Amino acid sequence: MSSSPGGEEEVRRLLAAYQQYQAQADGIMRQLSLTQMAAEGLERASIAVEALDSAEAGQEMLVPIGSGSFIHATLASKEKVVLNVGAGVSIEKTPAEAREILKVRKAEVQEGSRKLNEVLARIDQEMQKIQAVMQQYEEGAGQHEHQHQGGAGSEGVV
Repeated sequence: MSSSPGGEEEVRRLLAAYQQYQAQADGIMRQLSLTQMAAEGLERASIAVEALDSAEAGQEMLVPIGSGSFIHATLASKEKVVLNVGAGVSIEKTPAEAREILKVRKAEVQEGSRKLNEVLARIDQEMQKIQAVMQQYEEGAGQHEHQHQGGAGSEGVV
């Protein structure tokens, strides 16, 4: 680090900011993973509702229960689809209404994902700026030590 107190303080400030940006980026990456899972779930639900068009009441089918597992079931009716609307509340809709609701939800999830990616890109830009400034401090500290210590390396430079 630079031997000037102001330089050391600036390096500490930059490191703290970099760590904060890194923590924010990690949180956004987790959110992006969740939005990806939500989009995949909505896609699977849309495909299932589409499959109702070719199904018949009383038809035997395999129903997914999660983790790649299925149960055998008989389709009682293809006139209504039960959709979760949140807070443990579900509603019945026609397949056409369900398709539209799922389409809107998927678009909302995709928009949220797009916005998260934009924020992540801005954070990455800020982190790159900090890295560039830190590189300048390292180079300046190395030159300063080189001049004052007769060529000793830049040990301890962050």
